[in-house]
Amino acid sequence: MSKTRNISSISAIILAAILLVSVLPVGAQNSAVSHYNSGVHKYKQGDFNGAITEFTKAIEINPEYWKAYSSRGVAKSAKRDFDGAIQDHTRSIQINPNNAGAYTNRGAVLRDKGDPESALADYATALRHDPQDAYSYNNRGVIRADRNDLDEAIADFSRAIEIYPEYAEAYFNRSVSRKRKGDVDNAKIDRAMAIRLDPRLNR
Repeated sequence: MSKTRNISSISAIILAAILLVSVLPVGAQNSAVSHYNSGVHKYKQGDFNGAITEFTKAIEINPEYWKAYSSRGVAKSAKRDFDGAIQDHTRSIQINPNNAGAYTNRGAVLRDKGDPESALADYATALRHDPQDAYSYNNRGVIRADRNDLDEAIADFSRAIEIYPEYAEAYFNRSVSRKRKGDVDNAKIDRAMAIRLDPRLNR
C-alpha cells in the first residue's frame, strides 16, 4: 500500500436504529433493534462475521429492516464479499428508495469492483436525497481523484469537510490530491489534521 497516494472511499454503518417501518409487535421490534445494535458493536470491534450474523438475525425478525440490509452490506464489503454487499445495499434501496446511505455504500462497493460510472450514479442519487451526505462527497472525490480531476476532487473533499469538520479520511484524501497538484504546504496541513483526527492514517 502506498505511503502517500492511497486515496480511499468509505462505507458507513447506518446507525439510526430506533424506529422501524414495521407492523411487528413491540417485542419483536425491540429484539430486531437489539440484534442490529449488537451488529454495529461487533462491526466497530472488527468482528465482521459476528456483525453479519447479528444483522442477519435482525433481518430474519423484520425482513423489511432496510438499515440492517445496508449495514450487513458494509460488513460484507469489509470481508471483500462485494457481490453480497451490492445485493444487500440494493435490497435496502428497494425497501426504502429514499435511503441516501445505501446508495453511498453501494457506490463505494461499485468503485472497489471497478465500476466508477455506476458508483458516480449512486453518489448523485444519494446527494439528491441528502445534500448533506459527507460520505458521498468524499467518495465522489475519490473517483475524481482516480481520474486525475484534481480540482473537482478537492472541491468534493472540501465540501465533505465543511459538512463534517472531523472527517479524517476527507482531510487525508484532500492532502493526497493537493500534493499531486503541487500544493505541498496545504497538503501537509491536511495530512497533519487527518492524523490528529485518526492516527491510523499515518501511512
